Amino acid sequence: MALGIHQWRRFNFFDKEVVKRRNGTPLEELKHIQAIASTSTNGAGDGQLILGCRDGSIWVINRDYEIGHIHKFDISLQLLAHSLGNTLIAIGMDESEAKQTIKLWKTDRALIEKENTEPAKIISIPANDHPNSKICAVAITDRHIALGCENGAIYFFTSNDLIKEKRYKFTPPFYQAKLFITNLVFAEGGKPKNDLILYATTTSDVLSFRLIQAAPVVASMSSTLTSTIRDRRPFHLSHQQPIAQFSDVVLETDIGCRPGCAVLAQSDKDGEQQFVIANSTGVFSYVGDDKRLGLGIENEKSAIYWWFNYLIIITKEDRKQSSIAPSSSSFTRAGSATTVKPQSTILSQLTANQTTTELQTLAVYDTNAQLTAYSVGIPRIQCVINEWGYIHILTGDGELHRLMEKDLHSRLHLLFRKNCFQLALQLAKKNRTGAQGMAEIFKQYGDHLYAKNEYESATDQYCKTIGYLEPSYVIKKFLDSQHIDHLTRYLEELHREKLANTDHTTLLLNCYTKHPDRIYRLTKFIGLDKTSDIEMSFDVDIAIDVCRQANYFEEALALSAKYHRHDKHIKIQIENRKDYNEALNYIQTLKFDDGLQAFRNYGKTLIKEKPEKTTQLLKQLNPTPQQIEQEQLPESLINLFMNNPGELLDYLEYAVKQYPREHLSTTVHDTILELLLQKYSKIDDKKEKDRTSNKILVLLQDSKIDIDVTRAMVACQKYNFKAGIISLYDRAKLYQQILQYQMDNKESDEIVATCQKYGDDDPQLWIQALSYFSKLKSSDGCQKEIQQILAYIDKNDLLSPLLVIQTLSNNESTNLDLLKDYLIRKLRTEQKQIEKDQSEIRRFRQENGEIAKKIKALETDPILCQDPKCSACKMDLDIPCIHFFCEHSFHEHCAATVESTLSTEITYECPLCSGDNRRFLVVSIRIINQTLCAAILQPNDIELPYYFSKWLDLINNQRVGKDIHETFHRELDGQQDKFGVIAEFLGRRLFDKE
Repeated sequence: MALGIHQWRRFNFFDKEVVKRRNGTPLEELKHIQAIASTSTNGAGDGQLILGCRDGSIWVINRDYEIGHIHKFDISLQLLAHSLGNTLIAIGMDESEAKQTIKLWKTDRALIEKENTEPAKIISIPANDHPNSKICAVAITDRHIALGCENGAIYFFTSNDLIKEKRYKFTPPFYQAKLFITNLVFAEGGKPKNDLILYATTTSDVLSFRLIQAAPVVASMSSTLTSTIRDRRPFHLSHQQPIAQFSDVVLETDIGCRPGCAVLAQSDKDGEQQFVIANSTGVFSYVGDDKRLGLGIENEKSAIYWWFNYLIIITKEDRKQSSIAPSSSSFTRAGSATTVKPQSTILSQLTANQTTTELQTLAVYDTNAQLTAYSVGIPRIQCVINEWGYIHILTGDGELHRLMEKDLHSRLHLLFRKNCFQLALQLAKKNRTGAQGMAEIFKQYGDHLYAKNEYESATDQYCKTIGYLEPSYVIKKFLDSQHIDHLTRYLEELHREKLANTDHTTLLLNCYTKHPDRIYRLTKFIGLDKTSDIEMSFDVDIAIDVCRQANYFEEALALSAKYHRHDKHIKIQIENRKDYNEALNYIQTLKFDDGLQAFRNYGKTLIKEKPEKTTQLLKQLNPTPQQIEQEQLPESLINLFMNNPGELLDYLEYAVKQYPREHLSTTVHDTILELLLQKYSKIDDKKEKDRTSNKILVLLQDSKIDIDVTRAMVACQKYNFKAGIISLYDRAKLYQQILQYQMDNKESDEIVATCQKYGDDDPQLWIQALSYFSKLKSSDGCQKEIQQILAYIDKNDLLSPLLVIQTLSNNESTNLDLLKDYLIRKLRTEQKQIEKDQSEIRRFRQENGEIAKKIKALETDPILCQDPKCSACKMDLDIPCIHFFCEHSFHEHCAATVESTLSTEITYECPLCSGDNRRFLVVSIRIINQTLCAAILQPNDIELPYYFSKWLDLINNQRVGKDIHETFHRELDGQQDKFGVIAEFLGRRLFDKE
């Protein structure tokens, strides 16, 4: 049953205007033509409008609306058709022909061009050959032609090239209808195998023919070749033509249509081709052998057309109906004995009626969207032609109008004004509108539904805008508590599309907490419901925080465990649930890096609440040497134990044993030392105190352990650990500090022991100890200690007796008996030294006298060299030769040369005596020094030659200039009386400049 369209919405999607040339002049040439057939070239030859007129002329209009015409039939033109390619067929009457003539053109060029005005092929039908009736319908492709006649016969032939076919010969029709053929339409590419389908209509029937075979056979040259109706073979084009076979289906037996009321429509959705017919009862469509539902469009139809996705129907007004509408009295029905009118009379009446109607309605329907896109009343429509994106209408007064479809924005605006959002969506999809444009339509549709309180449907539309519309726009509309379901659904869709941010996640979770079915919805959203197959993208951290704030601790813990948010899991256990054991158990399952970070974040709290278990877990950390060095273990964990020194000491002692020593920092050992000292200061048990003391000393004395000596010293002093202080001074070789510490603590026995232990390395300790005891007031005057010190000073000659007396004079309890033995022993030693020195002086004087005599003899007496041989090589001497004062003679090349840095002159020395001379020189210098010392004491007893004294002065000055600074500093460092050393060197004038 046909569906009525009286409820379809009406719109004005087209604008109508009269066509004029570019210069604005009207098309005057069309005023007097009577078009009975029309077609367009569908873009072939740049597109042309072709009009066939009663007088046999063909008018051609190009894209610039320039008009040309050619007179191609002498009497009249009845039919025009154009293929989907570039073949035009025209059927009319010429004076020289008894039957109609078929003419073919190629439309790849304009028809009015000089080379293309004449037909490319003319087919004349002999008077005694088929068809035996007038052709009233035609269909064409680039390879096929179908002809329908007034007697109901249908002819079909095929050729690879209709234009180049040399011989056309007609045979009996392949189908014979009972009424005249009103329309023929080819559909190429039909399902299931891209078949060729020929549709045919009469005034009472709709037929479908599917081509199933076209095999070449040898045909007779005779013109009397016959074929039965059962075989349904076509006529033959030439002496060898393929025979086509069809499978026919009668689609309708009581519904037909008038000429021009059938068209082939192609869907924009799937490309499906539909055969559409229109009659007084409605519009019906067919696909292949199937019938589709029709549309109940009233009034008599004059013609129908298809343009893109629009169906164009021309109907007659009710006030001016046709006088020969098809009825049972006009046509012969099957099984009826009623006499029919001549077919030519009926056709002429139909054609005449089409041109005599005064007022007609042209309506444009969108059958997919079910709307009327345009409707207008136009008097006497001669023809409608679709070309160049326009619908062209030629009226009876010769005016050419065109309908121009409005742009998409304008059409959508019209739909929005009438709240036709569904139609707007269909229109936008059909025009391949982008996602942003579709989202805008969904938004307006949602706003419309929201205003009508249809919140559920509005939410559906808003969900389709996700990704293009700002979510806050929708969220604001549903913030009221009564819309929590709609807001929840929108936010869920936002997360499902993975476009939600942290604020959206927070809002959704808060919605869940207020929802009646809160637990189920929450667990389903965060993925804890194993039966749910919904996967949503959300910010896990925000979800955990919101669950925690809403006191859904179990869900927060499960979510944090599932997504490995270890920090949040532990934080909930500690801060919210106060379950420290569970927190420690969870940490125990983590990897090293995660576990270490957990201890750093929550270690203080865990150690405070569960010190033993936490310390044990810290011991179970199993880092690699690289991790120990990189993470600075265990140094970085010391701050966790600030209020638990016992556990800290336990952990650090374990770490020192387990971790490589080279990766442990100084801070670790310093902390262990301070903890041991702190423990030592609080122990009362002697055995435990000694054990702790030994640990501290081992730590301080281990040279392989790098500790901060200054910090360790402060710690030992803080806790008054004397053994540690002495050990640190000893380690740093600060012996005087050790002695001073013992002096400050008045440890007399330890002072002497310290001097005995370190006195060889630092003799100044004895002097410092003597000074200390000399000032110490005691009953016995420290005689025992002073005697031990004096014995060592005497043995090593550290101080002069005068300084010893001066030092001890500070102690009032010291008597002379304490110094008696020391002074006597010292005086005896000095006396022996004086006697020894005087003996040496006398010997040196004697030797100096002998040397002076030798020098004088060398200066005054001649030296006779009588040895004829070289003292070195024992060969006879020859000139040049060298003689020395030592009475040795040498060849020049045997003598030893001495290079001088002050002059270029070459000097020689005796090779035999040079070694003794050097030794003599050294001894002489020593003797001269001793002599000079004696001369200082007794200047009148020694007389030295002037030149000898000068020589000695030169040598001494060189030695003094070389060693004066080193000697001065050495003496200054070694003597306690610094001022006395400086005065002595200044008194010797050793710093004077020459």
